[in-house]
Amino acid sequence: MTTREMAGDHILTGIVLFSCLVILTLVYHQTAVSLYLTWTAENSLQSHGLLLLPLSSYLLFREWYSRRQTLEVRFRPLFLIALLILSVIWLMSEIAQVQVASQILMILVLCITVFALFGIRESKTLAFPILILLSATSVWSVLSQPLQQPTAILVNQLLHLTGYTSFQESYFITIPEGIFEVGDTCSGLRYQIAAITLALIYAFFSQYSLAISLLYVLMASLIAFISNSIRIFIVVLSGHYTNMTHSLLEDHIWLGWVVFVICYASFMYATVLVEKRVLPEAEDEPGNQTDVGGRAGSGSYSKILMISSVLLLCASIGPLYSAFTEKSLQPQLTSKVLLNFKGLTQSPIDEAGEWSPAWVNADSETRASYSIQGKGIDFYSAYYAYQEQGKEAVNDLNRAYNSEIWQAKHRLDREINLDNGRKLIVLEEGITDIKGNERMVWSWYYIGGYVSSSKLQSKWHGILAGLKGNSDAAVIVLSTKKDGDGVSERAAMQEFINQTINEIESHYSE
Repeated sequence: MTTREMAGDHILTGIVLFSCLVILTLVYHQTAVSLYLTWTAENSLQSHGLLLLPLSSYLLFREWYSRRQTLEVRFRPLFLIALLILSVIWLMSEIAQVQVASQILMILVLCITVFALFGIRESKTLAFPILILLSATSVWSVLSQPLQQPTAILVNQLLHLTGYTSFQESYFITIPEGIFEVGDTCSGLRYQIAAITLALIYAFFSQYSLAISLLYVLMASLIAFISNSIRIFIVVLSGHYTNMTHSLLEDHIWLGWVVFVICYASFMYATVLVEKRVLPEAEDEPGNQTDVGGRAGSGSYSKILMISSVLLLCASIGPLYSAFTEKSLQPQLTSKVLLNFKGLTQSPIDEAGEWSPAWVNADSETRASYSIQGKGIDFYSAYYAYQEQGKEAVNDLNRAYNSEIWQAKHRLDREINLDNGRKLIVLEEGITDIKGNERMVWSWYYIGGYVSSSKLQSKWHGILAGLKGNSDAAVIVLSTKKDGDGVSERAAMQEFINQTINEIESHYSE
């Protein structure tokens, strides 16, 4: 093989690699767009993704260029199976509208694509620039709450060590002048993300071993935790010395970044000093060596094209199926109208009760009040002809009652024996307000032809229905005022269901 032919093969591996990554990004375009929207959202904790993406692209090109002579495109069936599985799981997460899962799975698909092309041994360093994008997904939000109480504890200890009077309970720190809450925005999560990301990139550039890299990341995380605690300590002192009037009490995010930069810069300086004393100087970096006898000649162009095509097909099964079912679902968008029960007399809705059920972005909603056995039964239904991200029957933003006014006293599944011999499981919630008023609430879902009172089970039903090309959903909520032990209220609601269940199910579970 001539030098010119070898150079052509080396370039070919880069063309195959970057073409596959670009094509898959386009195939998973809805998830790629969701990542961009996450990065550009106001006060986003993942805004560093806008800077991380070009850096990741540079690192990927740099690693390919340094290893281009040893990369070989071959057929690796295990990784193709892995891509197929990840693609199907991505489809399920899209149907369930779990955005963060879709983002993580897309990044994993891109990573496994690299392994499928070149194998783990030769391309493990190529995967890092892709995996580092995981730090720019919203998966990190789960760490916010666990950071709040340890931060409050450390700040309280700092106040005691420096001679100030304070009391800490849960997320709250009390001083004689007032009370401070270590809330979500004060947990220091944004500094944790920055510190861990920077530490991973530095460890990668420095070619640390896995054990040293993990230790380095843990140390960086500790620095971020300490810097955030120092920030809150300063804010508490500003409240103490100004009798809770200092501007830092309202705007202290900038202070956090100032303290973080000082602490992290000191940490990096210490790292460099340790490296100079402990680590031996590298002679010749492996990535800069030229292997004239490299293995880049990985077969004919037709063979490489076939391998790449099979790889792209396996990785695209989920998005292709999603596009097909989404197109088939469009005619359903106007298939339902408002639900109205014939033969039942409506009564005025009790607006003063502030029951206020609400389902976000429903295609249609019905709310009415009926009198059954001397009890006022409030009825609410919401229908989704087509579910997508932010427009779901099962969503944390949806509510069966106004949680700012009502608090749940009990929550349980209740089995209702219908007159037609069937059984219906509903979620029963007993709620009360500060005045002592009580209500009973029953709710259940119709999703893709399935009936359930469980949010988790309804999500799973939504996945199964979505795979069959059916994505409509509805929720039914009943409520009545409660007096005494609730026996008469349950009897009235059960009678209402017996009189309306046929119309409800013919309307929503066709």
